[in-house]
Amino acid sequence: MAVKITNHPEALPIRDFDVRTDLLSVSDLVELCFADRLSPDGEALLRKMRSSAHNKRFQEWAYSMAGRVSMPFTGYVWVEDDEIIGNLSLIPYHVGGRQYYMIANVAVHPDFQRKGIAHSLVCQALEFLLPKGLDGIWLQVDEGNQRAVDLYHHHGFIEVSRRTTWMLRPSDLPEEFLDWRVPGFTVEGHRARHWPQQRRWLEDNYPPEVRWHLPLRPEYLRGGLAGGISRLMLLDPKISQWSVMAGNELIGVVSWQSSKTQADWLWLASSPETEGVLLDAFLPHWMNGTGFKRSLRLNFPARKTNHSLETHWFKPTRTLIWMKYDK
Repeated sequence: MAVKITNHPEALPIRDFDVRTDLLSVSDLVELCFADRLSPDGEALLRKMRSSAHNKRFQEWAYSMAGRVSMPFTGYVWVEDDEIIGNLSLIPYHVGGRQYYMIANVAVHPDFQRKGIAHSLVCQALEFLLPKGLDGIWLQVDEGNQRAVDLYHHHGFIEVSRRTTWMLRPSDLPEEFLDWRVPGFTVEGHRARHWPQQRRWLEDNYPPEVRWHLPLRPEYLRGGLAGGISRLMLLDPKISQWSVMAGNELIGVVSWQSSKTQADWLWLASSPETEGVLLDAFLPHWMNGTGFKRSLRLNFPARKTNHSLETHWFKPTRTLIWMKYDK
């Protein structure tokens, strides 16, 4: 049985999102509103949404799972003259036994903006979510969308962090850098004894409350026999890890994870002060290794030390502000 979230005023043209009938229209609306901000992954997601809109079996399954899985199968739409001109998605998720909701895909047709529709959709979402006694209500918004940032501030959301997605194309690395070696630093295979410190760094760079939406699973990166067995059992994705050492001191750990999208993932575990030397040592080692090199993608906290990424030919593609309800 699908979770019904009806609780909206009859005076407003708001109704519950129905994945069985609304998916294609919402896909069109999201693309129209965010066409200039869509990443390749976002475009791939839209293609999947459109494909799913023609898959009745998927739609029935999605409807039955609404409110029970971490996917946007519930929410609200604003309808005028039988056309969906506004949307807000609600995504439930759990972290460490705690229950959260993410507000996502808040979109209003350009011809109907500045009429209070987004405001009403957010009000309706909060009216539904607040009585549930959740451990947190989150959303993320492009840092360049100041109108949306102001809207969410008005509704009681505060900024908690900013995260930037960075991309590196192997062809952007100059050939002379491939022979670069950092005196006193070595790159070696990951060791079980490195895991406790690696885990602490990972928690700092990828805190649980924002990690759930990333394809990062710490249990696959852990050291020792248990981690090795879990990685051996993986058919997909593939994972490799390297430790950067200064003598006997661990400087950081780089984890590579394959992806079916346009770029593979990197997860960096180090202190902010050593990010630069970590990349100095790792990138030539990685480029000189065997196998075809695809582009790399890195999701990382937006902070002043990110200049170490820019100086290693990573290019920022998008920065999102993570905001949490705090009233």
